[in-house]
Amino acid sequence: MPAVVVANEWVETARLFGDPENVITDALRNYSIEQCQQRINQAVAQITGYKQQYHCDYKHFHRAIQIDESFLTQIEAQNPLWEEDTMEWEYWLEEQQVWLNRLGDILRR
Repeated sequence: MPAVVVANEWVETARLFGDPENVITDALRNYSIEQCQQRINQAVAQITGYKQQYHCDYKHFHRAIQIDESFLTQIEAQNPLWEEDTMEWEYWLEEQQVWLNRLGDILRR
């Protein structure tokens, strides 16, 4: 395990709550969970915005632009920058999965 330098005042405060190593490990775990949840929430908000904008989920959207010419024509008419949205939508889906995986790893320990 890598060593981390912690100011003595923090170690002394942690000691008031138990073994400093356990207290600091628990605090870092809780902080990491909170940060993962914030990142997941951010991704979900972005994904939800695209679902609302295009009135479908990404899977349906991606399939429809490839096989449904009328859908594609409608999308292009409504939003000429739909391709940029598609790339961002993909990014946020990937980002959500990365943070869900990370959170799962933390919670399994």
